[in-house]
Parts: sequence; C-alpha cells; structure tokens
Amino acid sequence: MASLTAATQLAEQHSRNDAAGQEDLFGVFAVPGGVSENEAHETRYVETPEWNEEQRLTGEKETLGLYLTGHPIVRYEHELARFISARIVDLKPGRDQSVVIAGLVVAMRAMMSRKGDRMAFITLDDRSGRIELAVFPENFRQYRNLIIKDKLLVVEGTVSVDEYSGGFKMSADKIFDIDQAREAYAKRLVIDVEEQQASNGFVGELAQRLAPFREGVCPVWIEYRAPTARAQLALGQEWRVHPSDELLHRLQELAGEGRVRVVY
Repeated sequence: MASLTAATQLAEQHSRNDAAGQEDLFGVFAVPGGVSENEAHETRYVETPEWNEEQRLTGEKETLGLYLTGHPIVRYEHELARFISARIVDLKPGRDQSVVIAGLVVAMRAMMSRKGDRMAFITLDDRSGRIELAVFPENFRQYRNLIIKDKLLVVEGTVSVDEYSGGFKMSADKIFDIDQAREAYAKRLVIDVEEQQASNGFVGELAQRLAPFREGVCPVWIEYRAPTARAQLALGQEWRVHPSDELLHRLQELAGEGRVRVVY
C-alpha cells in the first residue's frame, strides 16, 4: 500500500508510452534516470512494517464495507472479560439489573424525546449477540462525541426484560471508549523489567515514553527481576498515566511483547 501511488504512476506512464509507441528496443520507460520497468519497480518499492490488526481491519472496512478477516473487538476480548459483567448473549435479567457490557456500534438512530431533546438508540455487537440501548437526552449530550458507528464502546447501564417484545432493553448511564474504560477500571499498569534491561539507558527511555501520557489516574508499577532479587516499585503520583492503546504499544516496544499489562 505504501508503494501504491508510485505503482499507479508507473502503470499510467507505461500505458501512455504504449499508446504513443514510445517504448524503445530495450524496454526503457520515460522515467527519471531512464531505467527499465523492472528497475523502476525495484527502486520505487517502499519497505514498510506489516500492518497491525487494527490497520488491516480498518482498511477492509473502508474498502469492502465489512470486516473480512476478523472483528475489531477480538483483540480486546481477554481484557474486556476482566471488567464487563457478561457478554451480550449471556445477559439474562429477571428484573432491572445494573451491568457493564462492551460492543461495536453497528447501528444508531437519533430522535427527539417528548420534551423536544435529542436522544439516541444504538445497537452494540460483541460477536456473541446484539442489543439496542437507549441513550437519554442528558447522557446523549455528555457522550454524543463517542457514539460513532464502528467504534468500540463500554457501557454501564440498566438492563431489563422488554415486556412488549419479549427481549431485553437497556438504558445507558455511562459510556466509555476503550482507553477511557481502561482508565476507569484499571488498578495499575505493570511493566516487567529484567536485570539486563534496567541498564543501558532504560530508565531515561521509559520516562520519555511515559511523559506524554502523564496526568492520568492509573498508577505505574515496575516489577523488577534479577537472579538474586525481585522487587515491585510504584512510581510517584506525578507518573500516573492515561493507559491508552498508544502508550501500551510504546511500552511494549521498549520492554518487549508480553511484558506490559494492565491489572484490574
């Protein structure tokens, strides 16, 4: 994809040359430096890292209108299981019941309440099932910027049996995106550090990666391991962070895959 523009330009040049009869005996195109087609492909190819799952799924949705190789919620399911009440398919309320659920916004419709205020009904999908929930005017005003199609939301609310349809109905009290939910429910962010990592500028690099995400509420702990010692170190209040996806990714690049975790 990084080379798509250059490849398209090369194809267009080739087509123009064919139409004008400008290809010479050696198959040289009118491209900078007078290189051949094969050489042009080689010199214009861009080496980039493989797309991560989020980029791939976003590209599929934008191109095809659907998720082909996966579902955006999959990468968070293990984490979500630590603080949601149940998957949608497992909701079985006998009366009004407070729950925390998560799902992808697959449909939404806004309407006016009887008092003339805007409210919304949104449908969440967590791969196990779907549920429609009402977002009443006061909450709609507060959370409307989060209610976006294809966005993963975590919702606290009240679910009950819908006597009219025989299914369930739910009203939202609080709505979070995944970063906000992680901050609301997390106890701490833990980074595992081996003795060999602790030297060679690790501390300074860690400070640089944490700095843009400070002023959050999530404590950061270092779990240090050496052959003869082990310790847990809690960083000071000024190093509390917003535990966003971006921060977790940066810390995993520094400490290594599987060495950064959020404790709920």
